[in-house]
Amino acid sequence: MNQSAAPGKINGVTVLVDPNDISPFLTRGKKTVVLFEMTGCPFCRAFQSAFLHFAEKRSEDCALVRVKLDKYDNPLGRKYEIEAVSAVIIFANGEIQSRLDVVPGLGLSKKKWTDFCTCFKWNF
Repeated sequence: MNQSAAPGKINGVTVLVDPNDISPFLTRGKKTVVLFEMTGCPFCRAFQSAFLHFAEKRSEDCALVRVKLDKYDNPLGRKYEIEAVSAVIIFANGEIQSRLDVVPGLGLSKKKWTDFCTCFKWNF
């Protein structure tokens, strides 16, 4: 893991900046919700409050990770085919279970996120 990827925790959410690998943060025995975002992205900032509200309510049910893809052509972004941010991938036992991608230029709305979460019976 590179120096800039040193993890931090904010409101129960692990925050990684330009990591090369997230597998050490995928929690066995519970789902891991990973938000891919960029620091200067206005759509990411708009979605952040919905994600953090979810984190407040569901941090006992699942592990939460925010991955900041601030370097151009990040290998992790390529690995998970992140074409636009914010994007959310849900892992179960280290494998992708589901994902929520955005249409470039539109961002994720709170409604789209809430609808996505109901698939997992996560109410918040």
